[in-house]
Amino acid sequence: MLEWLEISPELTLIATATRAYLHVPPAFGTNPFEAPMRGEGTSDTTHWLLEGAMMAAARAFARQAVPDCEFPLLEPSQASSASNWAYRLAGYYHTTHATRRLLPAVARRFAAHGREQLARWAEQKTGEEAGHDELALRDLTDLGYRAHELVEALTPPRAKAWVAFFERLAAADDPIGCVGYAHALERLALLRGSAEVRAIELRLPKDVNATRCLRVHSGLGGDRRHVQENVATTSGLSADERRNVVKACYLTACIYFDPALDDDFHSAGIEAAISPFRMRPQPHTALVRQRLPTR
Repeated sequence: MLEWLEISPELTLIATATRAYLHVPPAFGTNPFEAPMRGEGTSDTTHWLLEGAMMAAARAFARQAVPDCEFPLLEPSQASSASNWAYRLAGYYHTTHATRRLLPAVARRFAAHGREQLARWAEQKTGEEAGHDELALRDLTDLGYRAHELVEALTPPRAKAWVAFFERLAAADDPIGCVGYAHALERLALLRGSAEVRAIELRLPKDVNATRCLRVHSGLGGDRRHVQENVATTSGLSADERRNVVKACYLTACIYFDPALDDDFHSAGIEAAISPFRMRPQPHTALVRQRLPTR
C-alpha cells in the first residue's frame, strides 16, 4: 500500500506503511507516480505521508542534509532576557487566537455540506483549543506586561504568516486544508518538551509562572493525542482530500522552517519593541506601605 503527493514537478513524496521518502521522477521513461494518488488511505501510510511532508519542508530550507523522516527543531533565542520569551508569547497568542476565531466557522461549513466526520473534527478541536489564547495573555501579564496592548501592537513574522495562511485555508471553497494546518502545528509542538520549558523558566524572574501556554503546546500537553486523531481523520478521507490535507501540512511546515521569517529583532530590538508595554507600579502602592505599622 502506497500513498504519494507531488511536492513539485521535480519531487514526489511517497509513503509506505513503515516510512516516507522523496522520489525524483526520471528524466526519461515512465514515472509510476505521475498520476495523482487514488484509492483509500490507511492509518500507517497516512501517518508517514504527513511525516514525510514535514521532512520535505525541513529539507527545502535546511542548510545541511536532513535524514529521511527527520526534521530539526528551530532553537529559541539564547538571549537571557525575559523579553525574548514575551515576544514569543505574542506569537503564541496570535496563532491560538486564530484557531478560536476561525475554526468554529470551518466546523459550520463542514456540517452544512454534510461532511460530518470533518465537522466533528473541527468542533472537537475548537473545544480542545478553547482558552489557549488566554493562557498566552496570562503568561504575558505575569511577566509584567499589559498583555492586550502588547499583542495588538506586535505580531512576530512567523506567527503572522501562519495566521494569514490559516485565514486563506478557512476561506477557501473547500476548507479541508485546515486539517493539515492544525496537524503541522500540533506535530511541531511535540518537538518541544520539559527541557525547553526548564530552560525558559531559568531565564524568567523567580517565582513567575509564564510557561502555561508552552506547556499546553508541547510534548507535555495533549498534542500527541491530537496528532493521532488528525491522522485517523485524514486517513478516512478521499484521495483528493488527503492530498489537500498533506499539501497544507507541507506549506504550514515550510513557514516554520523558512529562515526569512525568523524574528526580525535582535535581542536589543526586542527589548525596545516591548518595553513600552511593561506595567508600571501603581503610585499609591508605596504610600500604602509607608502607612502600615511596623513591629
